Amino acid sequence: MILSNQNSIEKLNTWLNMLIEVGGADLHLKSNSPIHARIKSDIALLSQEVITHAMMEKLVQQLMKDKYNDFNETKEFDGLYTFNDDFRFRVNIYMHLNGYSIALRLIPKNIKSIEELSLPLALRNLTHLRRGLVLVTGTTGSGKSTTLSSIIEEINENYHHHIITIEDPIEYVHRDKKCIIEQRELGNHTNSFALALRAAMREDPDIIVVGEIRDIATAESILQAVNTGHLVFSTVHTLDARETIDRMIAIFPSEEQNRVRATLASTIAAVISQRLIRGVSGEMVPAVEMMFKSPLIQELIRTKRDNEIPDALAKEGKMFHSITFNKALFDLTLEGKITEEQAYQYASSPADLKLMFTLSPEYEEIKLKRNR
Repeated sequence: MILSNQNSIEKLNTWLNMLIEVGGADLHLKSNSPIHARIKSDIALLSQEVITHAMMEKLVQQLMKDKYNDFNETKEFDGLYTFNDDFRFRVNIYMHLNGYSIALRLIPKNIKSIEELSLPLALRNLTHLRRGLVLVTGTTGSGKSTTLSSIIEEINENYHHHIITIEDPIEYVHRDKKCIIEQRELGNHTNSFALALRAAMREDPDIIVVGEIRDIATAESILQAVNTGHLVFSTVHTLDARETIDRMIAIFPSEEQNRVRATLASTIAAVISQRLIRGVSGEMVPAVEMMFKSPLIQELIRTKRDNEIPDALAKEGKMFHSITFNKALFDLTLEGKITEEQAYQYASSPADLKLMFTLSPEYEEIKLKRNR
């Protein structure tokens, strides 16, 4: 069925309702193509209806409103679409070979707790912090924003703080509980992350949340904030703790990197890296690597021995609650939440993980019980 002369917003709402009903996470619209969605990590056909280029153009105009003229120059758009009181969607509009594409990501109204997200309870340690830098990392769709919002909401429920967030766009909406929270959106409330960060340091915050570190100006402003004793949370598109430290330093020119390395060594409080896996039950299961600040971690960063960070996390697990991806995957396999094959697929070092399984009497016993 080809769509062309129907109300584009009404059709969009129909597809979004279908997405919600099937438990999907993302809706994908593409000129002259049927409707697709991401459901439990996989792209699937949501509707055989084909949306024409003309209808896509009309929908793009309706979603962007007065910003449509700017899009003709930038070719990129990030925004928000409110479906109803319970569901909002992050919107990204872009051009491709055959016309327009729109990606809409579901943002549930309710912010789930650390327990409800099946995240490690050690993440609660982050809610006690008073200063330093906390980075939540992972690839697109790994749940970084959801995890960060869960941590902020736990702080909101238990501590009397002033929290300022700088986001693009605002996703999860936090209501004041014990904290007062001001959420600022790029474009609507500020012109850049860096400008908002500099202003935030004069606004008496206890905690500053930066949606994403995208450029050197934002990274520099964050380092200034943590150097002045603030607690800053942000996200980075990196795979693990070691890569995150390297990426943060590599943002800066070579002549600045020793200074940045020294600052990170003294101020980094934690790096939380996450990967989502479709578990045995069919639900998405988070595998989480956690690097918490320790004298050894500080020394490794300071002396450019980032490659030793995974070994340090393995050694310091019990004392500082740190954990490597391999250990997180090993534990999820023992618990029966994912398969051994999945663990290898997502492992940082499949060879090292295989050795962990081979040397584990506990896992051999579990395998025997499952095979009976």
